[in-house]
Amino acid sequence: MNKTSFNQVVKPARVRIEASTICQLKCPSCPNAAGEIHKNIGAGFLQYEDFKKIIGDNVWIRDVELSNWGEIFLNPDLLKIIKYAHERTIVLRADNGVNLNTASDEVLEALANYRFNSITCSIDGACQKTYSIYRRKGNFEKVIENVERINHYKSKYKSEYPILTWQFVAFDHNSHEIGTARKMAANLKMNFVLKLSWDDLYTQSFSPVTDKDLIGKETGLGVSSREEYVEKTGKEYIDESCLHLWKQPQINFDGRVLGCSCNYRGDFGNIFNEGLVECLNNEKINYARDMLLGMRESRDDIPCTDCKLYESRKRRSAWVKDMYGKKQEKKKMRGYDSTKLLKRLLAAAKRRMRRGYLWEGLRADFDRFLWHRVATRLKLKRSLTSRVYPLRIPLPAAEEDGWKPYPLFNMTTSSMKNLSCHASVLNGNRSPHLPHAHDEEEILMLLWGEVDLILPDRRGPAVNQRIHLEQGEFVYYPACFAHTLQTTSETPANYLMFRWQSGRTTNKSPLAFRHFSLFESNNGSKIKDGFCSRLVFEGPTAYLRKLHCHTSTLTPGAGYEPHRDDYDVAIIVLEGTVKTLGRDVGPYSVIFYRAGEPHGMRNTGKSIAHYVVFEFHR
Repeated sequence: MNKTSFNQVVKPARVRIEASTICQLKCPSCPNAAGEIHKNIGAGFLQYEDFKKIIGDNVWIRDVELSNWGEIFLNPDLLKIIKYAHERTIVLRADNGVNLNTASDEVLEALANYRFNSITCSIDGACQKTYSIYRRKGNFEKVIENVERINHYKSKYKSEYPILTWQFVAFDHNSHEIGTARKMAANLKMNFVLKLSWDDLYTQSFSPVTDKDLIGKETGLGVSSREEYVEKTGKEYIDESCLHLWKQPQINFDGRVLGCSCNYRGDFGNIFNEGLVECLNNEKINYARDMLLGMRESRDDIPCTDCKLYESRKRRSAWVKDMYGKKQEKKKMRGYDSTKLLKRLLAAAKRRMRRGYLWEGLRADFDRFLWHRVATRLKLKRSLTSRVYPLRIPLPAAEEDGWKPYPLFNMTTSSMKNLSCHASVLNGNRSPHLPHAHDEEEILMLLWGEVDLILPDRRGPAVNQRIHLEQGEFVYYPACFAHTLQTTSETPANYLMFRWQSGRTTNKSPLAFRHFSLFESNNGSKIKDGFCSRLVFEGPTAYLRKLHCHTSTLTPGAGYEPHRDDYDVAIIVLEGTVKTLGRDVGPYSVIFYRAGEPHGMRNTGKSIAHYVVFEFHR
């Protein structure tokens, strides 16, 4: 097996598998209508047994895009594919686009019942007359009827899925209906996306826009064509397609690896003959990647050579940024200049001396500059000891990717194989990742903003797969429970997460997914000697004999003397100030007490202190 130029084996969790290269419409700009798809990669459907084999042989695949050149709803095996993917907790989507002209009611119901993730509907008009100018042989009324049927079944099964998007390709002949289509999409509970037309990417340009100001305003891009987009931004409108070779490779219905969603000129091998990993890492596809990185000249047997996107990159010297470039940059950054590093450390030491935490700062520097390097190289993990982890909320907005984690610790404990904690900031309408499941158990606490939890593993006709979370609420995720979240507030969401794993227990009824609020009534709990507590929950888990949670209140001056527990404890301060382990600890900071190590606490502030306690009993 060959590796990429940066010694990385490509083995993505997301792939694109063409469910159908057959389409019943004749759209002028599409190479399918011109017969190019049939001639080059064949006309056919993804067979159910082939889909099962792909998933069964490549168990790391968690997300599959089914749409590309053809119409997925023409595939006679689609219903079985949807059911099987649901059983295997595989995320299915048709985000590249469907025309939704032909679909059985049974399949439309299955989309909601089996939580098909998302569908982009190509609807380039707000009436039959305008719609059919480009979507030739299409029936506008039938498309809207099918959208309404999907919404009916979403309501029946109380499902957020599939998430529907109305994609409107902007032409000259339909630009006057953009506003009407946008309103119709809102009434149908669909997202609305205005897309620039293909220009001459595949065929001759069709119905080029004349009201350029309108399209520039409606798209929000300030441009009316892909050519203008290149001039303004310095990159192609669909530059991301080239990244498919690394992140989400395209596979034809018959197993041929096409690499990206734009390619129909050749392939990089057949997964049914050679295996998926082998095809994604052979000499030919790695040569194509190196071409896109600008590291090698074009070659006649590589499909990219005849692609207009590649020609544009070559003309502009606008090569793909290496998929592992960020890692390479970080490695370069770690090659610190010793003089600059010493000056930085001395300046930091002076600040810490003034603030009274010099030694803890030096320990943090040891963790960052020395231990991290050694532990990473030797695959070691330190054992977590009692310590305070200050945290200031709100965290700065994530500028680059819309999500930024702030790791606090990731170590072993006296009783657990691994316990980690990090805070994260998540910008508005963003998700940190697709729904995923992992072996660790997890607690997620929202500290700032509002989010929706997306939980595809919650099933049943009366079960909501989307749960709203506000500040002060938290959830427990059992091991292997699929989840993600999305910020719904205008301000970025800040949340704190604990994850842990250890040897499996023999508990027969471990805790299931739970949702809690920290600010519910104390249920009659009274403050006695300056202290009171309220049980939130407790119970066995797959890794713990008991996971216990309670909230506590301390009045000013109240507290307790140092003592030892035979279990690990994590605390988050919610309000006020407490003193422990020699430190004053403010709101949102995290305290960890290792099992067997002495610890006490006292409210040193002028107001009541509230905090939440998690006990990890092994």
